[in-house]
Amino acid sequence: MKYILRQSALTLLSFAFFYTLLAGASFFVFPDPSSGGPRDFQAAEHTLYMTVPKYVFLGRSVLANPDRKIILVGASNTGVGFRQKLVQSNLGCAKVSNLAMGGANISEVKQVIDLVHEVQNDQERRLNTFVIGVWFGMFIDSDVKYVEGDRHRGETDLDIERYRYGFYHRTSDGPVAVLPAKWLDAGVMAIRPFLLLEKVAREARAGINLALTGRVNAQRTDDERESVVMSDAEKQKALEYWKETMGRTSDIAPSQVEILKQTIQALLASGEKVVLVDLPIPAWHRKASPYEPSYRQAMANLLQEFGEQSDFSSLSMDDLDNDLDYSDEVHAKQHMAKVWSTRLASKLDSFVCLEKPDKSPPKVNTLRSSEQVTTAAPAN
Repeated sequence: MKYILRQSALTLLSFAFFYTLLAGASFFVFPDPSSGGPRDFQAAEHTLYMTVPKYVFLGRSVLANPDRKIILVGASNTGVGFRQKLVQSNLGCAKVSNLAMGGANISEVKQVIDLVHEVQNDQERRLNTFVIGVWFGMFIDSDVKYVEGDRHRGETDLDIERYRYGFYHRTSDGPVAVLPAKWLDAGVMAIRPFLLLEKVAREARAGINLALTGRVNAQRTDDERESVVMSDAEKQKALEYWKETMGRTSDIAPSQVEILKQTIQALLASGEKVVLVDLPIPAWHRKASPYEPSYRQAMANLLQEFGEQSDFSSLSMDDLDNDLDYSDEVHAKQHMAKVWSTRLASKLDSFVCLEKPDKSPPKVNTLRSSEQVTTAAPAN
């Protein structure tokens, strides 16, 4: 019995030693950035967290600070179209963080906002300005959108991260926190060795992919996206994809519109500011999509509902719809992302910083299908 106890103690000590060693190595390879932001959560692949949902869930405590904050939420076109560093460089009065997540619907956007609120006190919340980027592809019910076999029906990517390391447990009434939000950083500290091992495994897979295919992953680089021109066949395939994905034949999900309405109401009631951004898509997609009419009506109703409230503002960029400015049916190319970012910064400067722009609109280059033209970005 004494021998068994001795071996068990040595095993535990060895485990503790290697665990501590891995934790120390994780800080050496991926030191924690300074707290307080700003933070570009789109850069997750270059961090210990690897993916945006994981980074948002585990790294959100950076948003618990007494500074004025601009928090971008939405789907991948918000993440790609609004470059955090560019928006930040044009905005001196607040710290900008981009928490947009690829594939998010309105329900998941609300989850992001709720998770941010979990780590903030009331005073910190009142310093938030949420920029909510939307387009018709986000108005899909969760039980239609999230149906993969490796998750419970309706569970978002954020839900997966809630359960992955035991921070939440699943119940019939939804996820329930095991660890209070105030202990989030301590919990992340405890799992850093696991995060490091996962990061090493991912980098190893990327190395194998590079050796076999010449690419780290299937995602296009910014330079590759710049030269892409969609063919008619690709456009038709995209239209068919969205008809299948939306789960409806001709309109967006009313329940998602209601969730967005309630989310905006709750933010305004708590003293936070909201900028609702109607994101542009290429003209060919807007004209061909059967979901645009119902989306347009929903946006008109929301603007009528909140347009007169002082802490609410909106931004439409419908003029930025030239087909060649987009790498696919929804994502802005890098040169257009700079225009998006500048346009948003101008809006935030007047709405959040309370300074009226005194300069003429910046000149921007947009590409049409047959020529390159220079236009002036309209003031908003």
